Amino acid sequence: MVTSDNDPLNDFQITEEWIYRGEGNCNVVLSLPKSRKILRIRKIDRPKTLIGWLIVWINDFLYWYCGKGIKEELRDLKFYSTVMRPLVGRIYTSEADQVILSRKQIKIFEDSLGKYRPEFRKHKILQYGRASLFDDFAFIPKEEYEYLPFEISQNTFAIEIKPKQGWRPLSEKHFPACLFCMHQYLKAEKKQIRCLSKYCPEDLFSGDDDRMKNAIKSLIEVPQNNFRIFKNGKLVYGEGVGVEFYKILEQLFETSNEKLERLQEEFYELVKTCLLTNLANIDSSDDCEDKLFCEWNKIIQEASRQTRLPKGSVLEKILSIQMLDTEGCSYYNKLLSKERIKDWDYVDMLLNKINDECACLKCVIMVLGNTSRNGDDFDLVFVPYLISAIAKDCSLMITLKKIQENISDLKMKNVVHTSLGQFLVNVGVFDLYPKRLSAIRKHCTRNKEILQTYQRATVS
Repeated sequence: MVTSDNDPLNDFQITEEWIYRGEGNCNVVLSLPKSRKILRIRKIDRPKTLIGWLIVWINDFLYWYCGKGIKEELRDLKFYSTVMRPLVGRIYTSEADQVILSRKQIKIFEDSLGKYRPEFRKHKILQYGRASLFDDFAFIPKEEYEYLPFEISQNTFAIEIKPKQGWRPLSEKHFPACLFCMHQYLKAEKKQIRCLSKYCPEDLFSGDDDRMKNAIKSLIEVPQNNFRIFKNGKLVYGEGVGVEFYKILEQLFETSNEKLERLQEEFYELVKTCLLTNLANIDSSDDCEDKLFCEWNKIIQEASRQTRLPKGSVLEKILSIQMLDTEGCSYYNKLLSKERIKDWDYVDMLLNKINDECACLKCVIMVLGNTSRNGDDFDLVFVPYLISAIAKDCSLMITLKKIQENISDLKMKNVVHTSLGQFLVNVGVFDLYPKRLSAIRKHCTRNKEILQTYQRATVS
């Protein structure tokens, strides 16, 4: 349950066992193995001057005394619960609980995390008052398998993928390659990566067997921060992790008699099947009283024409949200003016709008793109783009437990069959928090830099 204004907040007790799971631009993520939870802590820029540290101290005081940080985290959680969970599907997302970390606890984490965090992330520090708990998708919830009529493995494997942008809006149709592929050259120039990845998000989202297989193979060969494998909650494969992939496949399929090529082919097929399986049995977020005129339904139909993604599959869910951005960031950037930028106002405005409307959530979001540019609701014009941006930067996790007996005749949506056995499957999507409005400017600047670098690299 998301904490409401009247609910008591959970005071968090630091457990002896926690694992640094990773971090993005905005959050540090810790795994709590005993409770099978994820602790997400917000970050802020590290002050560079004495005045900067003084401002942080004053802000910390305000966050504690006025509850500013608590209210901001609650706002983000409401957005996640009211907007993103229904859009992606509750079957693919976790409930969230807001928790309170004391300044002392933040200091303990800061001191302990130093040896795990990459250097290029250390320009940010943990923010007081901004933390939440989620289910850890590296595990399958016990209620999913406690009463099944068959035995399953004690080991749990989880495959994390950051799929990135799977289609191009109008202003990007003429680009020589997809943004992810071109961005590789900019990252290489800045020495943020050791080698170029051949992974293309458009291949993964295509639904085509060969293209999806090539995408998965490319992720394995050059994982970067887009591909990781966990065993019982611990990282065993990814960028800088030296465990041999062949050994992981032997453990996953529980066999030592197969050649690498066979195991790889089975792995590609297993991952592809999980990404294309509709695990959402009944999902109210798909319902609209007027499907004939539903703008979102038109997007879904367009996605179906462009790809072979089955309706209700996790990739189809993510792609349909990405397709809310029909124009591209350059279009929305032209609508912005520096005086009007208030990063988070649109979140409260959207939540109020949803509360006031009786219509389908998806229809409301689609209509907002045509909101009057001169009225009080001007900021809502950017909502479709900003929600799309979340889906372009989210992560998903495929969690697997091998079934210990042959149940080839049993038909269950969360059981995937391979020639090397059957697997109990769970799929989760995370990193679904709102983007700030000024991200539009950042995206435009980044895209120009990506294009210029790509042109220099390919022309020479």
